[in-house]
Amino acid sequence: MESGTENTTKLNEDAIVHGMDWLAELDGFELSNYRKYQFNLIGKHIGKNILEVGSGDRSFTNQLVKNVPGIEKIVSIEPSATLMEVYKGKYKLPAYVTLTSDNLFDLTSDSYGLFDTIILIHVLEHVEKDKEALTHLHSLLKPRGKVLIEVPAMQSLFSVHDKMLGHYRRYNKVNFRAMVDSTLYKTKKLWYQDAIGMIGSFIFFKIKKIELKSDKGLDLVKNQGSLYDKYLIPFESFYEKYIRLPFGLSITGILEKR
Repeated sequence: MESGTENTTKLNEDAIVHGMDWLAELDGFELSNYRKYQFNLIGKHIGKNILEVGSGDRSFTNQLVKNVPGIEKIVSIEPSATLMEVYKGKYKLPAYVTLTSDNLFDLTSDSYGLFDTIILIHVLEHVEKDKEALTHLHSLLKPRGKVLIEVPAMQSLFSVHDKMLGHYRRYNKVNFRAMVDSTLYKTKKLWYQDAIGMIGSFIFFKIKKIELKSDKGLDLVKNQGSLYDKYLIPFESFYEKYIRLPFGLSITGILEKR
């Protein structure tokens, strides 16, 4: 068993976490409408054998458990020792969920078998070799399996927020498609979403340079963030059923294994 000192040393040496543990400062707080919104973007494409890459605070893992019927297994990997520790008791997850600290590049078909769905929610922007990551994940998919991706959009929005979180880049449709090896995957769908969030990101992170892992940042989430979650996300969820704008805070892609 690891001693408390050994565990603290591991957390202090965590080169992956950057500032992604900021939400731990808001104990019990969650942008519940936003998490549901993220799930609804890809929910109909999710199968029964799921690999989640980058579980973070496990809120999307919880969305899968609550909203996907008939799940056989979820393997959720999180290579950050800090995130594995600080969020370990946030949700009570069923036995078919395996939480592990594996790195995606270390996974093989022998690790946990093959999957019909691989999910990366705000993960690839943290990976320097994003194209290599997608190429590697191809070997973990069943025939016609899907990779479901959400990443931050619009490089012009790159800010102190992205630097704090350890982002290498933001995406548009051009560099997203360049990341995907078209001999391995067919891009079924690709679209922007959350145009209102893009405005807020520009004002608070680009202009005012507020970092989430700060007193100002936490107050921003508790106040403006709560209003955004309560009122604006339901509005966007409604109109995006009928209208897709050519810009947004994030971009979502649905890939299918060839």
